[in-house]
Order: sequence, then structure tokens, then C-alpha cells
Amino acid sequence: MTFSLLLWDYKNDPPSTSREVMNWQSYIEKNKIFSVPCYVETHAKRLRSNYLAFIHDLGETKIGGKRIIDHLDVGDGFSFWWMTSLAEKSPFKSPRIYDCLRLLALEEILLKRKPAELVFHSPDRDLAKSIQQLCYNLHINFVWQRSKELKKKWSLREIYRGLPHSIQGLISLARFLVLKWPLRRLQRQHWFAGENTFFLCSYFIHLDPESCAEGKFYSRQWGVLSHFFSDNGKNTNWMHHFLFSPVVPNVRKGLTWLDLFNSNPNNQANHSFIETYLSWKVVCNILKNWCWLNRVSWHLKKNQSTIWFWPIIRHDWCSSLRGQVAMNNCLWVALFDAAFKEMPFQKVGFYLYENQGWEQALLRAWRHYNHGEIIAVQHATVPFWHLYYFDDPRFSSSQQGCSKLLPNRLAVNGNAAQKAFIEGNCPIEQVVDVEALRYLNLSRISQKTVANSSSIKILILGDMLPEAMHDLLKLLEEVAQFLPENYRFTLKSHPGYVINLADYPKLKIDETTEALDKILDQYSVAIAANSTSASVDAYLAGLHVIISFAKGSLNLSPLRGYAGVSFVKTSGELINALTVSHEVTSRKNERNEFFFLDAELPRWKQLLSSTSSTEGVDV
Repeated sequence: MTFSLLLWDYKNDPPSTSREVMNWQSYIEKNKIFSVPCYVETHAKRLRSNYLAFIHDLGETKIGGKRIIDHLDVGDGFSFWWMTSLAEKSPFKSPRIYDCLRLLALEEILLKRKPAELVFHSPDRDLAKSIQQLCYNLHINFVWQRSKELKKKWSLREIYRGLPHSIQGLISLARFLVLKWPLRRLQRQHWFAGENTFFLCSYFIHLDPESCAEGKFYSRQWGVLSHFFSDNGKNTNWMHHFLFSPVVPNVRKGLTWLDLFNSNPNNQANHSFIETYLSWKVVCNILKNWCWLNRVSWHLKKNQSTIWFWPIIRHDWCSSLRGQVAMNNCLWVALFDAAFKEMPFQKVGFYLYENQGWEQALLRAWRHYNHGEIIAVQHATVPFWHLYYFDDPRFSSSQQGCSKLLPNRLAVNGNAAQKAFIEGNCPIEQVVDVEALRYLNLSRISQKTVANSSSIKILILGDMLPEAMHDLLKLLEEVAQFLPENYRFTLKSHPGYVINLADYPKLKIDETTEALDKILDQYSVAIAANSTSASVDAYLAGLHVIISFAKGSLNLSPLRGYAGVSFVKTSGELINALTVSHEVTSRKNERNEFFFLDAELPRWKQLLSSTSSTEGVDV
């Protein structure tokens, strides 16, 4: 019996029809309406593995007798493939990953259901092209019904997106130079060297403003480690990525703070920005590599069109080989090369681990200039769908030339992370346990019961993704009028994205900039957007946590699969979640299952001692 399927790709509900309906965006299933996102979540492990296999096979694809990986060899055995958005696999930088996962799910569904026809309702031309190719491969008739597109509002961002990728790359370099060139004013450091020295690479964000203003470096990503080094008589060399934030809104403040850090004799530390190594020679090296990538990309251009995913991965491919991502990657390669060429031998190095492209540039330069052991430090959580943490299992056994550069060891901050990495095909011998520096304060949060207060105090946790926060606040606007008057909301923005509450006039919300561990015991409920790891802090502090994720989004939450967490997609679900019991729950046992939280840092001490056969760390 032949039948027709309707695939609906709009936020509103599909129309009434005699056909069976599959919803591309919504998780809601009813009557004859099935959800592709629900299928993705139900078969998550298999589909994740299939996507990782696809990316692995793409890199191994041979064109003209050479793998794509080899085509992108810069000449010293290092391949730019590992810095591309495709190889990085970040759902934040590459939102089309979710479409790829849904396409893999759709392929399985069509193979099982065997419809004669698929009718696709969507405004998305590239997605329609991919589904059309899939249907062609499966001998299914394809019909695309497209509504009229709304005219996009004019903006500089939209103009930029419409430019050729090569022009985007040049503009991104010019913008970077305008914003970051003043960082060259920082005096070059006389770096520490010798057995007693440790190198650390970090982001200039999540900083404690009071400590930093006094010349005492304190990053919440590294916690007490900087003081731990100085207390034990160890010298440290810090290389920071400069990032604008509410705490450091301009270059001048960043330079002022680093001058304070470097002039404080008690710190036993040198601090510099990687951008301080900008020079005209570095700019020439950036453009040289970028021009080479452009030539390679044009050679490979026509050979990718046979991949049925190609229409939705084309942007990431082009940006990575001749656009903004390509230029950024060339920039990191040139900057780290300049920095490590000048730096004296570093026996041991640490860097924050997120498997981003710049980390490959760091590892390349570190090894090229013959520095010592390099250890990656996993500093946050390892959510299931944060694909940049994972690789296909064939990756570790197929290391030919131009292999991906790996740290000597991977320091993980708890049992949850260790389990996730091992399930994600990370070699067990590479993993070493350390305390969760970012979360040590969780053990000191008191378990106050605030539910008996006359007010229900609710903390809104910011996210670094503007769209996710917009969806969350719009959802709150919808439900605000239906909540009792004693509900009190307070917003704590993400340091990387500050929200303008004037854009949400229907909401009555206070704001706070205090550190999370200092305020969690004042609340009984926390509402978070889809991806922020701050939801874990709230959960382990005993709060009732509500996670909002809109239609068309992947469940990126680190609390995915945890009992006692409410995941909401509609205003009705949010009202129900907000009106249940608000008793604070003790989760002391779960804290220790999630993270290593010993304030004496025995695991860090053991790791630091193991890096030297002659000198240990005082215990």
C-alpha cells in the first residue's frame, strides 16, 4: 500500500490533513503527528555515532588520490582540516548540525515506513535540497511546498552574510586588527623557565573584578589554582585570549589589569595576551596561509556536491576554507607560532579544553618548538550533544599522516565527565582525575529552605546564545500574567552576553552580577536556557531547575537525562513547572558523584607531582 507523508518545518502547528504528518521542529506528538526531534532523542546514541562517523569519513574522502585531510596539510604535517567547523563539530558555531542529525533520523524513518511520496513544507531551500537528494536516493517522490519568505530587516550583519566568503574573511581580519591591535602596547614578558615553572593558556573572562582590580588574578575557570601555585613556590606563565565582557568592556581595562598582575611580586606569575604578539610579519603569515587555503578550496570545490548533506554543510565548508573561520584559524596559527618561538622551554603546560580550532594551533606550535608535556583541562561539563568533545571510534586507530594533535593527558573534573569521555571513545589511558576548580564552592553552599518565604524567588540563568535567551524571556512574558504576585524574578546574565531587559517591557525582573555561589542559597527555583552549565550549579545546590528549549533546538543541556529537572517548551509547561512544590532538595551526594570537590586538591597535587621526577608539590 502506497501512502504520502507530510514533513512540516514551521513553528506553528501543521494543518489538518489525511496524510500522516512528521514535525521537523516540535517535540509534541499526537494523533497522526510524529516528531522527528523525539526520534532523535529516542535514538540519540546511534544517531550521534552516525554523525561522528560521517565527519570521520568526510575527512578520509579521497580526491585525486589524496584524503581531504592531506590536501589541507600546511606543509609540516599539520592539517587545517582539524580546525574546520566540520571537524570541530560545535553545535554553537554550526547550528546546522541539528539538521544533519534530523536528516539521519529522517533517513531511518523513510527506510522503515517506505512512503511513495514526501511532501515537505518549509521555507528552507538548502534543507529542501538535501531532503530532495535523500528522497532521490531512496526512490521516493519529493514535493517541496514553500511559503513566501518574510523580507529580512536591513542590517549590516545581513549584508555581511550575503558577501562572498573570501570578502567575509578579509573583513573579519580587518575588524580583529582594529579591535585587538592596541593589545600590542602590553610590554613583552620575560617568561619564567625551568623545572619550577608551569604554562597556562586561558580565556580572559569569568574574572573576579574585585581581586583583579587589586592586582590579584582570579579566574573562576581556574579557581584557586593560581593561588595554589604561588603558595607552593611555583612560577606560572599565563597566556590569555582577550575577550570583551561586562567586566572588561575595553582593551584599556585589560591592559591595566595585566600591568597590575605583572607588577605584583607576590603573584610569581607572568601574564600576557596572545594578541600581544600581533605584528605586520604575523599579518603577512596570516594572509599567506589564508591565500593558500583559498587555492585548495577551489580545487576541492566541485568534488563535494555529490554528498547529500552538502547543501546544509556548504556554509561551514566554505567559511572554514576561505571565509571568516579560515581567517581566524590562520590567525591563531600565526599568533601561537610567534608566541612559542619566543618563549623559553616550558616543561609543562595546561590549557582549557573544549576541542576548539585554536587548541590545534596551540598544540602545533607547542610541539613545533619542542616544549614539554601539554595537558588539557576540562573545566565545565560534558553534555551529550556537545559533539566537539567526541570522535568516531576509528579515529584513535587510524592515525596516518596529518593526524589530529592531542594533548599528552586530559584532566577531567569528575565521574560524570570521565564516564562521558570514555563513552565518547576517548582513550582511557589519556584521562587523569583532578578537582573541579570551577565548582569547588558548591561544597560550601548552605542548604537553606526558602520555600516558606512569603515570596517565591526565582533565578534566571543567562546563556551565551542570544536566540536561546530571547526565546526564554519571551516565554516568561507569556506566563507572567498568570503567575501569583509573590513570584520574584532575578536575572544573572552570562558574562559573554548581557541582556537588555528594556527589550522585554512586560517582565518585572531584577538583575544581579554577584558570583553564582554567593547567591544560589537565596533562591528555590532556577530557570535556564538550553545550554548554560550554570544550571548544574543550581541543580547541585538543591534548587528546582527548569530548562527552556524552543522548537527547532537540540537539547544541549548538561542536565539532559537527570531526574528532578523540568524541561519545558511551551508556556503551559512552564506554568506547570513553576507552580509545583518549591522545596529545596539536598543533593550533597550527587555533587560528589558529579564532580571531584576536595578543597585540599589531592588529585591536582598528584598530577603536578607526576609532571616532574625531581620536584613535587607540597602537600
